[in-house]
Amino acid sequence: MVSRRNYFTIVIMMLVVFFLCMFINNMKEVWNDYTVNSYAEDASGYPSQINIYLPGGSGEDEQAQRTEGGEGEGETVVSRRKVICIGDTDGALSNMVREWVTYTKRDIAQYTSLASFADGEREMDIPEMLVIDPDCIHWEQEEEISLLTECVAQGIHLIFSRLPDVSVIENSEQVRELLGIRNIAEREVQVEGLHLYGGFLLGGEKVYHAVEESEKKYQDLEPAFPWYRLEAGVQVYMKGIPVDESVKPESYPAVIWRKSFGTAYVFAVNGGYMEGMTGIGFLSAMSADMYTYELYPAVNAQSMVFAGYPSLADENREVMDTYYSRSVKQLFQEILWPGITTTLQDREFGLTCMLAPQYDYQDGSLPDSRQLKYYLKIFNEQSVETGLHGFDRSRTLPAGKLAEDQAFLTEALDSYHFSSFYAGNLKEEEIKEALQEEVLSSVKTVVTKPEEEHQETVGFLSEQVTRQRVTGDGLNYSYRGDLLVRSMETALGYLNISFDLTRVAYPEGEEDLWENLAVEFARTAGAYGKDFQGFDRTTASECDAHIRCFLGLDYEDSRTGDTIRLQTSDTGGTVWFILRTHNEKVKDMEGGSWRKLEEDAFLIEVEDEEVVITLEPSEKRYYY
Repeated sequence: MVSRRNYFTIVIMMLVVFFLCMFINNMKEVWNDYTVNSYAEDASGYPSQINIYLPGGSGEDEQAQRTEGGEGEGETVVSRRKVICIGDTDGALSNMVREWVTYTKRDIAQYTSLASFADGEREMDIPEMLVIDPDCIHWEQEEEISLLTECVAQGIHLIFSRLPDVSVIENSEQVRELLGIRNIAEREVQVEGLHLYGGFLLGGEKVYHAVEESEKKYQDLEPAFPWYRLEAGVQVYMKGIPVDESVKPESYPAVIWRKSFGTAYVFAVNGGYMEGMTGIGFLSAMSADMYTYELYPAVNAQSMVFAGYPSLADENREVMDTYYSRSVKQLFQEILWPGITTTLQDREFGLTCMLAPQYDYQDGSLPDSRQLKYYLKIFNEQSVETGLHGFDRSRTLPAGKLAEDQAFLTEALDSYHFSSFYAGNLKEEEIKEALQEEVLSSVKTVVTKPEEEHQETVGFLSEQVTRQRVTGDGLNYSYRGDLLVRSMETALGYLNISFDLTRVAYPEGEEDLWENLAVEFARTAGAYGKDFQGFDRTTASECDAHIRCFLGLDYEDSRTGDTIRLQTSDTGGTVWFILRTHNEKVKDMEGGSWRKLEEDAFLIEVEDEEVVITLEPSEKRYYY
């Protein structure tokens, strides 16, 4: 039997607990100003398009200007490391190299042939490296091969983005000597995977080999290439895994390797792995191997974008009832969001949800303002950025779609300022037209999908609006996609993974059901969250601030003994660098801070315009 005193004590405690719970919930409601987008800050204090560093030098155009102007006129003084690109000036390789030198703040000169390079650079400083498209070399002319050999003797590094035809290598001892090839084992070997050794790209060692039947869907790497036996002492970074299981690992066919010629290296890529955005990371990795250390700018941003999530309209009801026995709104709120937060709770990814008020603007289903307020509240509580999605199934023109979005938002919230916009596959002209609409007037960054033709990974769309390209489809994991992510992390410390959740609302088959897509989502989040923990997690708008400072940065670095001195320009914000060493680690740093990414790789955060980094030896390791 409870005494009267204990009874009153219990009642009072229950009232106190009830009051506290109600008070906390009420205060959360009061403090949660979900109608204000905390990420929609004024970007006027950050660098704009006019502040971008642009590389100097233009190759054949520069040569023509000197010739027309006469001796001594129009000459360019090269003040920093210079890269020569031999290839079609409008081709994929040249576009990729131009992007890389812009990011690493080098100079570049471009030539369509080796002969024009020899004429154009005769009176210029010795370049740092030549990046070569083998189709632009006349391999049958001995003087061209001799010129390449002469470049190596002068200390110029050579990078062959692909190898010449196997017949060229077969018939020329000079070419084999240059590339470090002893002989040809097979003109073509079938492979079922790749082995990427640690210490080349960031992320460590990786084996792309589908052992289980369920993993074979991820294999999209090149299935065949020539098999060359290499000379002793050649450094191998990646090998193919032959279909023939009797081949021993030490004899696997090489895909990427390096031969040393005293102070110069010749890098060879056996296949098309340097095509597109992947090549940027390969160039950074190769450059890091050329010197005792390599220090280069990084974006330092890991972003995750949910495209088309959430949807606020009750659409495609018949299909939803068939597959899920619930509406799109219920599915997104009751199943997707709890599953997403559970998967991400240990990964700490910066998350941006690009909401879609509706997918189909002609089906009569209108967005629900209560759903909008619900999501804005929980996103605000969990520091999730809310952006706007540009998708429209009904093919309504962007201007019409965005006008309807503006009308809905004005009625629901009076006003809401978006800072980020997901443009997907919209053409550049369409994006610029869309940015003129009122609902996007405060947007400062646009997320776009990668295109077939190589385009810049990060850059400016206009004077004040940046572009950040998606580097991976989180719902379609593949080995080539994983290699691309590692390349982007190596070159820029940049990850932008998108998850197109419109597939869930409009499934075209069993593979689009959330129960299947959730497996791919968990795999992607787990893989990239584990391998690249040292970089910052950012939303799209936070990434935008990093991009602006990264593009506006200029710097100089030098080393004396164990000390590296770094001087940077003032960008108005924080900038980061990746430091790659060889069996050395950071001992001390003045003017900033650092953190270890992995062995011989460090993220440098610059706080002052002058930074001093002191190195010391680390334990000896052999990666390959």
